[in-house]
Amino acid sequence: MNDRKRQFLAGSAGMLVALSMLFAVNSFFPGVYFPPARIAAVIAAATPGDLATQMIELMGHWALRLMSVSVVIGMSAAAGIASIPLTRFKSNSVKARVGLLLGALFFVAASIAAAFSPEGLRVSSVIAYMGAGLLFARMAAGNPLMDALEPKLHEEQTPLDAIRSSRRTFLRRGLILVGGMLVGGAAMFRFIGRKTKMDVIIRQAVSPFVPPANDAFPLVAGLTPEVTDNDSFYNVDINIVKPSVDHIKWRLKVKGLVDTPYSLDYGTLQSDFEVVEIAHTLTCISNEVGGDLISTAVWRGVRLRDVLERAGIGEEVVDVVFRGAEGYSDSIALEKALEDTTLVVFGMNGEALPREHGFPARIIVPGIYGMKNVKWLVEIELVDHDYQGYWMQKGWSDVASIKTGSRIDVPRDIERVSLPAMAAGIAWAGDRGIKRVEISDDGGNNWKEAMLKRALSPLTWRLWAADIDPGKGRRKILVRAVDGDGNIQSAELAEPHPDGASGLDSAAFEVR
Repeated sequence: MNDRKRQFLAGSAGMLVALSMLFAVNSFFPGVYFPPARIAAVIAAATPGDLATQMIELMGHWALRLMSVSVVIGMSAAAGIASIPLTRFKSNSVKARVGLLLGALFFVAASIAAAFSPEGLRVSSVIAYMGAGLLFARMAAGNPLMDALEPKLHEEQTPLDAIRSSRRTFLRRGLILVGGMLVGGAAMFRFIGRKTKMDVIIRQAVSPFVPPANDAFPLVAGLTPEVTDNDSFYNVDINIVKPSVDHIKWRLKVKGLVDTPYSLDYGTLQSDFEVVEIAHTLTCISNEVGGDLISTAVWRGVRLRDVLERAGIGEEVVDVVFRGAEGYSDSIALEKALEDTTLVVFGMNGEALPREHGFPARIIVPGIYGMKNVKWLVEIELVDHDYQGYWMQKGWSDVASIKTGSRIDVPRDIERVSLPAMAAGIAWAGDRGIKRVEISDDGGNNWKEAMLKRALSPLTWRLWAADIDPGKGRRKILVRAVDGDGNIQSAELAEPHPDGASGLDSAAFEVR
Protein backbone atom coordinates (compact mmCIF):
# COMPACT_ATOMS: atom_id res chain seq x y z
CA MET A 1 0.00 0.00 0.00
CA ASN A 2 1.45 3.39 -0.95
CA ASP A 3 1.84 6.31 1.44
CA ARG A 4 -1.18 8.23 0.10
CA LYS A 5 -3.61 5.34 0.64
CA ARG A 6 -2.11 4.55 4.01
CA GLN A 7 -2.41 8.17 5.11
CA PHE A 8 -6.01 8.40 3.87
CA LEU A 9 -7.00 5.28 5.80
CA ALA A 10 -5.18 6.51 8.91
CA GLY A 11 -6.93 9.88 8.79
CA SER A 12 -10.36 8.32 8.19
CA ALA A 13 -9.85 5.79 10.95
CA GLY A 14 -8.70 8.50 13.31
CA MET A 15 -11.83 10.53 12.71
CA LEU A 16 -14.07 7.49 13.20
CA VAL A 17 -12.38 6.69 16.49
CA ALA A 18 -12.70 10.30 17.65
CA LEU A 19 -16.39 10.41 16.72
CA SER A 20 -16.96 7.05 18.39
CA MET A 21 -15.41 8.50 21.52
CA LEU A 22 -17.68 11.55 21.36
CA PHE A 23 -20.76 9.38 20.82
CA ALA A 24 -19.77 7.25 23.80
CA VAL A 25 -19.30 10.34 25.98
CA ASN A 26 -22.68 11.71 24.83
CA SER A 27 -24.38 8.41 25.64
CA PHE A 28 -23.08 8.38 29.20
CA PHE A 29 -23.03 12.17 29.67
CA PRO A 30 -25.86 13.71 27.58
CA GLY A 31 -24.59 17.24 28.27
CA VAL A 32 -21.78 16.65 25.76
CA TYR A 33 -23.03 17.23 22.24
CA PHE A 34 -22.39 14.90 19.29
CA PRO A 35 -21.13 17.03 16.34
CA PRO A 36 -22.56 14.99 13.41
CA ALA A 37 -26.06 15.13 14.89
CA ARG A 38 -25.90 18.89 15.33
CA ILE A 39 -24.44 19.40 11.86
CA ALA A 40 -27.21 17.20 10.41
CA ALA A 41 -29.80 19.32 12.24
CA VAL A 42 -28.32 22.50 10.72
CA ILE A 43 -28.42 20.95 7.25
CA ALA A 44 -32.01 19.79 7.78
CA ALA A 45 -33.07 23.27 8.88
CA ALA A 46 -31.50 24.77 5.75
CA THR A 47 -32.99 22.18 3.38
CA PRO A 48 -35.78 23.58 1.16
CA GLY A 49 -39.24 22.48 2.22
CA ASP A 50 -40.08 20.52 -0.94
CA LEU A 51 -36.87 18.52 -0.78
CA ALA A 52 -37.25 17.86 2.95
CA THR A 53 -40.81 16.66 2.41
CA GLN A 54 -39.75 14.30 -0.41
CA MET A 55 -37.04 12.82 1.81
CA ILE A 56 -39.48 12.27 4.67
CA GLU A 57 -42.09 10.71 2.37
CA LEU A 58 -39.41 8.42 0.90
CA MET A 59 -37.65 7.36 4.11
CA GLY A 60 -39.90 8.57 6.91
CA HIS A 61 -38.15 9.86 10.01
CA TRP A 62 -35.10 7.76 9.19
CA ALA A 63 -34.18 10.63 6.87
CA LEU A 64 -32.50 12.64 9.66
CA ARG A 65 -30.76 9.55 11.03
CA LEU A 66 -29.39 8.72 7.60
CA MET A 67 -28.28 12.32 7.23
CA SER A 68 -26.34 12.02 10.49
CA VAL A 69 -24.68 8.83 9.22
CA SER A 70 -23.82 10.68 6.00
CA VAL A 71 -22.22 13.47 8.02
CA VAL A 72 -20.11 10.90 9.88
CA ILE A 73 -18.98 9.37 6.58
CA GLY A 74 -18.28 12.82 5.14
CA MET A 75 -16.24 13.91 8.15
CA SER A 76 -14.23 10.68 8.00
CA ALA A 77 -13.58 11.04 4.28
CA ALA A 78 -12.61 14.69 4.71
CA ALA A 79 -10.18 13.73 7.46
CA GLY A 80 -8.62 11.10 5.20
CA ILE A 81 -8.25 13.54 2.30
CA ALA A 82 -6.79 16.22 4.59
CA SER A 83 -4.24 13.71 5.86
CA ILE A 84 -2.82 12.87 2.43
CA PRO A 85 -0.67 16.04 1.97
CA LEU A 86 1.00 15.35 5.30
CA THR A 87 2.92 12.43 3.74
CA ARG A 88 5.14 14.98 2.02
CA PHE A 89 6.64 15.98 5.33
CA LYS A 90 9.48 14.13 6.99
CA SER A 91 8.48 12.56 10.27
CA ASN A 92 11.08 14.50 12.26
CA SER A 93 10.52 17.87 10.56
CA VAL A 94 9.05 20.97 12.12
CA LYS A 95 6.51 21.09 9.30
CA ALA A 96 5.29 17.65 10.28
CA ARG A 97 4.77 18.67 13.86
CA VAL A 98 3.08 21.94 12.85
CA GLY A 99 0.82 20.13 10.37
CA LEU A 100 -0.12 17.59 12.99
CA LEU A 101 -0.92 20.30 15.52
CA LEU A 102 -2.98 22.31 13.01
CA GLY A 103 -4.95 19.19 12.09
CA ALA A 104 -5.80 18.52 15.71
CA LEU A 105 -6.72 22.15 16.36
CA PHE A 106 -8.93 22.23 13.26
CA PHE A 107 -10.88 19.19 14.44
CA VAL A 108 -11.28 20.60 17.93
CA ALA A 109 -12.37 24.00 16.63
CA ALA A 110 -14.91 22.48 14.22
CA SER A 111 -16.31 20.25 16.93
CA ILE A 112 -16.61 23.13 19.39
CA ALA A 113 -18.46 25.17 16.76
CA ALA A 114 -20.93 22.28 16.41
CA ALA A 115 -21.39 22.16 20.16
CA PHE A 116 -23.09 25.55 20.52
CA SER A 117 -26.70 25.54 21.68
CA PRO A 118 -29.21 28.11 22.95
CA GLU A 119 -27.91 27.30 26.43
CA GLY A 120 -24.36 28.22 25.48
CA LEU A 121 -21.13 26.22 25.33
CA ARG A 122 -20.61 23.62 28.04
CA VAL A 123 -17.22 23.03 29.63
CA SER A 124 -17.80 19.27 29.50
CA SER A 125 -18.16 19.48 25.73
CA VAL A 126 -14.89 21.39 25.35
CA ILE A 127 -13.01 18.79 27.39
CA ALA A 128 -14.52 15.92 25.42
CA TYR A 129 -13.75 17.53 22.05
CA MET A 130 -10.17 18.28 23.06
CA GLY A 131 -9.67 14.65 24.05
CA ALA A 132 -11.25 13.40 20.83
CA GLY A 133 -9.17 15.88 18.84
CA LEU A 134 -5.92 14.63 20.31
CA LEU A 135 -6.97 11.03 19.63
CA PHE A 136 -7.82 11.97 16.06
CA ALA A 137 -4.46 13.71 15.63
CA ARG A 138 -2.60 10.68 16.88
CA MET A 139 -4.46 8.30 14.59
CA ALA A 140 -4.34 10.68 11.62
CA ALA A 141 -0.58 10.96 12.00
CA GLY A 142 -0.36 7.48 10.52
CA ASN A 143 2.95 6.60 8.94
CA PRO A 144 5.38 8.40 8.88
CA LEU A 145 3.92 11.18 11.02
CA MET A 146 3.14 8.78 13.86
CA ASP A 147 6.89 8.60 14.39
CA ALA A 148 6.98 12.29 15.29
CA LEU A 149 5.16 11.42 18.51
CA GLU A 150 7.05 8.21 19.27
CA PRO A 151 10.60 7.55 20.57
CA LYS A 152 13.08 7.20 17.70
CA LEU A 153 14.53 3.76 17.11
CA HIS A 154 18.24 3.15 16.82
CA GLU A 155 19.37 3.84 13.29
CA GLU A 156 21.20 0.56 13.23
CA GLN A 157 18.79 -2.29 13.68
CA THR A 158 18.53 -5.78 12.35
CA PRO A 159 15.76 -6.79 9.92
CA LEU A 160 14.23 -8.80 12.75
CA ASP A 161 14.14 -5.70 14.99
CA ALA A 162 12.45 -3.74 12.22
CA ILE A 163 9.81 -6.43 11.79
CA ARG A 164 9.12 -6.56 15.52
CA SER A 165 8.89 -2.75 15.70
CA SER A 166 6.49 -2.69 12.77
CA ARG A 167 4.34 -5.37 14.38
CA ARG A 168 4.24 -3.50 17.69
CA THR A 169 3.24 -0.29 15.92
CA PHE A 170 0.55 -2.10 13.91
CA LEU A 171 -0.78 -3.83 17.02
CA ARG A 172 -0.83 -0.61 19.02
CA ARG A 173 -2.70 1.31 16.34
CA GLY A 174 -5.05 -1.61 15.77
CA LEU A 175 -5.89 -1.76 19.45
CA ILE A 176 -6.59 1.98 19.51
CA LEU A 177 -8.89 1.70 16.50
CA VAL A 178 -10.72 -1.44 17.64
CA GLY A 179 -11.00 -0.15 21.21
CA GLY A 180 -12.45 3.14 20.05
CA MET A 181 -14.98 1.42 17.80
CA LEU A 182 -15.97 -0.98 20.58
CA VAL A 183 -16.53 1.90 22.97
CA GLY A 184 -18.63 3.67 20.35
CA GLY A 185 -20.57 0.49 19.61
CA ALA A 186 -21.23 -0.16 23.29
CA ALA A 187 -22.42 3.41 23.64
CA MET A 188 -24.70 2.92 20.65
CA PHE A 189 -26.37 -0.12 22.23
CA ARG A 190 -26.65 1.67 25.56
CA PHE A 191 -28.06 4.76 23.90
CA ILE A 192 -30.68 2.79 21.98
CA GLY A 193 -31.74 0.53 24.83
CA ARG A 194 -31.36 2.71 27.90
CA LYS A 195 -34.26 3.71 30.08
CA THR A 196 -34.91 7.42 30.38
CA LYS A 197 -36.87 7.58 33.60
CA MET A 198 -35.92 10.82 35.34
CA ASP A 199 -35.33 10.48 39.08
CA VAL A 200 -37.27 13.64 39.85
CA ILE A 201 -40.24 13.92 42.19
CA ILE A 202 -43.14 15.81 40.63
CA ARG A 203 -46.13 17.36 42.34
CA GLN A 204 -49.41 15.47 42.48
CA ALA A 205 -52.48 16.74 40.64
CA VAL A 206 -55.23 18.41 42.63
CA SER A 207 -57.68 15.93 41.11
CA PRO A 208 -55.67 12.93 39.86
CA PHE A 209 -56.94 11.22 36.72
CA VAL A 210 -59.03 8.14 37.50
CA PRO A 211 -59.83 5.80 34.58
CA PRO A 212 -63.57 5.19 34.07
CA ALA A 213 -64.83 1.85 35.29
CA ASN A 214 -64.19 -1.08 32.96
CA ASP A 215 -67.15 -2.28 30.95
CA ALA A 216 -67.94 -5.55 29.24
CA PHE A 217 -65.45 -4.98 26.43
CA PRO A 218 -63.75 -8.27 25.50
CA LEU A 219 -60.06 -9.06 25.97
CA VAL A 220 -58.49 -9.45 22.53
CA ALA A 221 -54.91 -10.68 22.22
CA GLY A 222 -52.78 -8.26 20.22
CA LEU A 223 -55.01 -5.23 20.79
CA THR A 224 -53.21 -2.00 21.68
CA PRO A 225 -53.30 -1.11 25.41
CA GLU A 226 -55.47 1.88 26.32
CA VAL A 227 -52.48 3.70 27.88
CA THR A 228 -49.06 3.49 26.25
CA ASP A 229 -46.16 3.00 28.65
CA ASN A 230 -43.42 5.61 28.44
CA ASP A 231 -40.84 3.30 26.87
CA SER A 232 -43.24 2.31 24.06
CA PHE A 233 -44.64 5.80 23.38
CA TYR A 234 -43.88 6.88 19.80
CA ASN A 235 -41.08 9.39 19.45
CA VAL A 236 -40.53 11.69 16.47
CA ASP A 237 -38.61 14.97 16.42
CA ILE A 238 -35.81 16.71 14.53
CA ASN A 239 -33.05 15.42 16.83
CA ILE A 240 -31.15 12.14 16.57
CA VAL A 241 -29.48 12.97 19.90
CA LYS A 242 -32.02 14.41 22.31
CA PRO A 243 -31.33 17.61 24.26
CA SER A 244 -30.32 17.14 27.88
CA VAL A 245 -31.71 19.94 30.05
CA ASP A 246 -30.76 20.42 33.70
CA HIS A 247 -34.06 20.98 35.53
CA ILE A 248 -32.24 22.80 38.34
CA LYS A 249 -30.94 25.48 35.95
CA TRP A 250 -33.97 25.36 33.63
CA ARG A 251 -36.09 28.47 33.25
CA LEU A 252 -39.29 29.03 31.28
CA LYS A 253 -39.52 32.57 29.93
CA VAL A 254 -42.87 34.20 29.17
CA LYS A 255 -42.47 37.29 27.01
CA GLY A 256 -43.73 39.22 24.00
CA LEU A 257 -47.02 41.12 23.97
CA VAL A 258 -47.64 40.80 27.71
CA ASP A 259 -47.98 43.30 30.51
CA THR A 260 -45.29 41.77 32.71
CA PRO A 261 -42.70 39.38 31.23
CA TYR A 262 -41.41 36.83 33.74
CA SER A 263 -39.75 33.44 34.08
CA LEU A 264 -40.48 30.25 36.01
CA ASP A 265 -38.16 27.64 37.43
CA TYR A 266 -39.05 23.96 37.67
CA GLY A 267 -40.37 24.14 41.22
CA THR A 268 -42.34 27.34 40.71
CA LEU A 269 -44.06 25.94 37.63
CA GLN A 270 -45.53 23.21 39.81
CA SER A 271 -46.22 25.21 42.98
CA ASP A 272 -47.70 28.46 41.65
CA PHE A 273 -50.48 27.00 39.53
CA GLU A 274 -53.13 24.32 39.86
CA VAL A 275 -51.73 20.94 38.77
CA VAL A 276 -54.10 18.90 36.60
CA GLU A 277 -54.06 15.57 34.76
CA ILE A 278 -55.64 14.59 31.45
CA ALA A 279 -55.65 11.43 29.35
CA HIS A 280 -54.80 12.42 25.80
CA THR A 281 -53.86 10.70 22.54
CA LEU A 282 -50.94 12.22 20.64
CA THR A 283 -50.37 11.45 16.97
CA CYS A 284 -47.81 12.51 14.39
CA ILE A 285 -48.83 14.33 11.23
CA SER A 286 -46.57 11.99 9.24
CA ASN A 287 -48.40 8.88 10.49
CA GLU A 288 -49.43 6.69 7.55
CA VAL A 289 -52.81 4.98 7.27
CA GLY A 290 -52.57 2.05 9.68
CA GLY A 291 -49.31 3.45 11.10
CA ASP A 292 -48.03 3.30 14.66
CA LEU A 293 -47.00 6.94 15.21
CA ILE A 294 -49.80 7.39 17.72
CA SER A 295 -49.92 6.79 21.49
CA THR A 296 -51.93 7.67 24.59
CA ALA A 297 -50.67 8.84 27.98
CA VAL A 298 -51.92 10.49 31.15
CA TRP A 299 -50.25 13.92 31.16
CA ARG A 300 -49.70 16.02 34.29
CA GLY A 301 -49.09 19.75 34.20
CA VAL A 302 -50.60 23.21 34.53
CA ARG A 303 -52.98 25.09 32.25
CA LEU A 304 -51.19 27.25 29.71
CA ARG A 305 -53.97 29.80 30.20
CA ASP A 306 -52.94 30.29 33.85
CA VAL A 307 -49.31 30.80 32.86
CA LEU A 308 -50.25 33.40 30.23
CA GLU A 309 -52.74 35.25 32.39
CA ARG A 310 -50.12 35.82 35.08
CA ALA A 311 -48.12 37.80 32.50
CA GLY A 312 -51.15 39.73 31.25
CA ILE A 313 -52.23 39.06 27.65
CA GLY A 314 -52.05 41.96 25.21
CA GLU A 315 -55.14 42.84 23.16
CA GLU A 316 -53.30 42.47 19.83
CA VAL A 317 -52.06 38.92 20.39
CA VAL A 318 -52.70 36.48 17.50
CA ASP A 319 -50.38 33.52 18.14
CA VAL A 320 -48.58 31.95 21.06
CA VAL A 321 -45.08 30.81 20.06
CA PHE A 322 -43.23 27.96 21.80
CA ARG A 323 -39.46 27.46 21.59
CA GLY A 324 -37.50 24.41 22.65
CA ALA A 325 -34.00 24.14 24.09
CA GLU A 326 -32.68 22.71 20.80
CA GLY A 327 -33.97 25.69 18.76
CA TYR A 328 -37.20 24.13 17.46
CA SER A 329 -40.26 26.39 17.45
CA ASP A 330 -43.96 26.32 16.58
CA SER A 331 -47.12 28.18 17.46
CA ILE A 332 -50.86 27.91 18.05
CA ALA A 333 -53.64 30.45 17.91
CA LEU A 334 -54.36 32.34 21.13
CA GLU A 335 -57.88 30.90 21.23
CA LYS A 336 -56.46 27.37 21.29
CA ALA A 337 -53.89 28.33 23.91
CA LEU A 338 -56.62 29.47 26.31
CA GLU A 339 -58.54 26.18 26.27
CA ASP A 340 -58.67 24.28 29.56
CA THR A 341 -56.97 21.20 28.11
CA THR A 342 -53.93 22.99 26.64
CA LEU A 343 -51.19 22.31 29.16
CA VAL A 344 -47.58 22.92 30.05
CA VAL A 345 -46.79 19.40 31.22
CA PHE A 346 -43.98 18.02 33.37
CA GLY A 347 -45.37 14.52 34.03
CA MET A 348 -46.21 11.50 31.91
CA ASN A 349 -48.00 8.41 33.25
CA GLY A 350 -47.23 9.32 36.85
CA GLU A 351 -43.53 10.06 36.31
CA ALA A 352 -41.44 13.04 35.32
CA LEU A 353 -41.25 13.45 31.55
CA PRO A 354 -38.62 11.16 30.02
CA ARG A 355 -35.75 12.94 28.32
CA GLU A 356 -36.87 12.04 24.79
CA HIS A 357 -40.38 13.31 25.47
CA GLY A 358 -39.34 16.80 26.52
CA PHE A 359 -37.98 16.84 30.09
CA PRO A 360 -38.34 19.04 32.03
CA ALA A 361 -41.46 20.50 30.35
CA ARG A 362 -43.36 20.43 27.07
CA ILE A 363 -46.61 21.61 25.55
CA ILE A 364 -49.64 19.36 25.07
CA VAL A 365 -52.39 20.72 22.80
CA PRO A 366 -55.32 18.31 22.20
CA GLY A 367 -56.84 18.31 18.72
CA ILE A 368 -53.70 19.11 16.72
CA TYR A 369 -50.83 16.96 15.47
CA GLY A 370 -47.74 16.32 17.56
CA MET A 371 -45.40 18.69 15.69
CA LYS A 372 -47.02 21.64 17.49
CA ASN A 373 -46.66 20.03 20.92
CA VAL A 374 -43.18 21.49 21.47
CA LYS A 375 -40.72 19.57 23.68
CA TRP A 376 -37.91 20.83 25.94
CA LEU A 377 -39.85 24.05 26.35
CA VAL A 378 -37.78 27.10 27.37
CA GLU A 379 -39.73 30.07 26.01
CA ILE A 380 -43.28 31.22 25.37
CA GLU A 381 -43.79 34.38 23.32
CA LEU A 382 -47.04 36.14 22.45
CA VAL A 383 -47.00 37.77 19.00
CA ASP A 384 -49.36 39.81 16.82
CA HIS A 385 -49.02 37.71 13.65
CA ASP A 386 -49.38 34.17 12.34
CA TYR A 387 -46.03 32.68 13.30
CA GLN A 388 -44.67 30.06 10.91
CA GLY A 389 -42.81 27.32 12.77
CA TYR A 390 -40.14 24.83 11.70
CA TRP A 391 -42.41 22.53 9.67
CA MET A 392 -44.73 25.27 8.47
CA GLN A 393 -41.74 26.84 6.72
CA LYS A 394 -41.30 23.53 4.90
CA GLY A 395 -44.88 23.46 3.63
CA TRP A 396 -46.73 21.49 6.33
CA SER A 397 -50.12 22.52 7.69
CA ASP A 398 -50.34 25.50 10.02
CA VAL A 399 -53.72 24.52 11.46
CA ALA A 400 -52.72 20.83 11.74
CA SER A 401 -56.11 19.57 12.99
CA ILE A 402 -56.12 15.82 13.59
CA LYS A 403 -58.14 13.89 11.03
CA THR A 404 -60.52 11.14 12.08
CA GLY A 405 -58.73 7.82 11.75
CA SER A 406 -58.88 4.14 12.66
CA ARG A 407 -56.58 1.15 12.60
CA ILE A 408 -56.86 -2.65 12.58
CA ASP A 409 -54.56 -4.30 15.13
CA VAL A 410 -55.88 -7.85 14.76
CA PRO A 411 -56.00 -9.86 12.62
CA ARG A 412 -52.83 -8.86 10.84
CA ASP A 413 -52.18 -9.12 7.11
CA ILE A 414 -51.50 -12.67 5.87
CA GLU A 415 -52.47 -14.10 9.24
CA ARG A 416 -54.42 -17.36 9.52
CA VAL A 417 -57.23 -17.36 12.06
CA SER A 418 -59.66 -19.94 13.38
CA LEU A 419 -63.28 -19.14 14.19
CA PRO A 420 -64.64 -17.89 16.45
CA ALA A 421 -62.34 -14.86 16.16
CA MET A 422 -62.52 -11.11 16.52
CA ALA A 423 -61.17 -8.11 14.65
CA ALA A 424 -60.07 -5.24 16.86
CA GLY A 425 -58.18 -1.97 16.82
CA ILE A 426 -58.25 1.70 17.72
CA ALA A 427 -60.02 4.82 16.44
CA TRP A 428 -59.30 8.50 17.13
CA ALA A 429 -60.44 11.99 16.19
CA GLY A 430 -58.36 14.45 18.21
CA ASP A 431 -60.53 16.37 20.67
CA ARG A 432 -63.79 15.46 18.89
CA GLY A 433 -64.01 11.95 20.33
CA ILE A 434 -65.28 8.80 18.60
CA LYS A 435 -69.01 8.12 18.26
CA ARG A 436 -69.00 4.92 16.20
CA VAL A 437 -66.69 2.43 14.43
CA GLU A 438 -67.77 0.22 11.52
CA ILE A 439 -66.16 -2.62 9.60
CA SER A 440 -66.86 -4.05 6.14
CA ASP A 441 -65.86 -7.38 4.57
CA ASP A 442 -67.27 -6.72 1.09
CA GLY A 443 -65.11 -3.84 -0.06
CA GLY A 444 -67.14 -1.13 1.63
CA ASN A 445 -70.57 -1.87 0.17
CA ASN A 446 -72.01 -2.82 3.52
CA TRP A 447 -70.91 -1.85 7.03
CA LYS A 448 -71.62 -3.28 10.45
CA GLU A 449 -71.13 -1.51 13.74
CA ALA A 450 -68.30 -2.61 16.03
CA MET A 451 -68.34 -2.73 19.82
CA LEU A 452 -66.65 0.27 21.47
CA LYS A 453 -64.86 0.38 24.79
CA ARG A 454 -65.65 3.42 26.89
CA ALA A 455 -63.13 6.21 26.24
CA LEU A 456 -60.59 7.19 28.90
CA SER A 457 -61.53 10.79 28.08
CA PRO A 458 -62.98 12.78 25.17
CA LEU A 459 -59.36 13.41 24.12
CA THR A 460 -58.26 9.79 23.67
CA TRP A 461 -58.62 7.02 21.16
CA ARG A 462 -61.25 4.32 21.64
CA LEU A 463 -60.70 0.60 21.40
CA TRP A 464 -63.10 -1.31 19.13
CA ALA A 465 -63.82 -5.00 18.46
CA ALA A 466 -66.14 -6.99 16.20
CA ASP A 467 -66.81 -10.66 15.49
CA ILE A 468 -65.44 -12.03 12.23
CA ASP A 469 -68.36 -13.41 10.25
CA PRO A 470 -68.58 -17.18 9.59
CA GLY A 471 -67.04 -18.57 6.44
CA LYS A 472 -63.67 -20.03 5.51
CA GLY A 473 -61.17 -18.80 2.97
CA ARG A 474 -59.44 -15.54 2.19
CA ARG A 475 -61.01 -12.45 3.67
CA LYS A 476 -60.38 -8.73 3.70
CA ILE A 477 -61.89 -6.20 6.08
CA LEU A 478 -61.97 -2.41 6.10
CA VAL A 479 -62.52 -0.13 9.09
CA ARG A 480 -63.83 3.41 9.40
CA ALA A 481 -64.74 5.70 12.30
CA VAL A 482 -67.34 8.37 12.92
CA ASP A 483 -66.22 11.27 15.11
CA GLY A 484 -68.17 12.96 17.90
CA ASP A 485 -69.53 15.52 15.46
CA GLY A 486 -71.01 12.79 13.27
CA ASN A 487 -68.45 13.08 10.46
CA ILE A 488 -67.46 9.81 8.75
CA GLN A 489 -63.77 9.09 8.27
CA SER A 490 -62.65 9.95 4.75
CA ALA A 491 -61.95 7.01 2.42
CA GLU A 492 -60.01 9.27 0.03
CA LEU A 493 -56.32 8.32 -0.03
CA ALA A 494 -53.95 11.16 0.86
CA GLU A 495 -50.28 11.22 1.81
CA PRO A 496 -49.26 12.72 5.18
CA HIS A 497 -47.96 15.91 3.54
CA PRO A 498 -49.19 18.57 4.03
CA ASP A 499 -52.00 18.07 6.56
CA GLY A 500 -52.06 14.39 7.55
CA ALA A 501 -52.85 11.10 5.82
CA SER A 502 -56.35 9.86 5.06
CA GLY A 503 -57.86 6.63 3.79
CA LEU A 504 -59.17 3.40 5.29
CA ASP A 505 -57.01 0.75 6.93
CA SER A 506 -57.49 -2.84 5.81
CA ALA A 507 -56.37 -6.35 6.71
CA ALA A 508 -56.26 -9.40 4.41
CA PHE A 509 -56.22 -12.76 6.18
CA GLU A 510 -57.33 -16.38 5.87
CA VAL A 511 -59.97 -18.11 7.95
CA ARG A 512 -59.28 -21.83 8.49
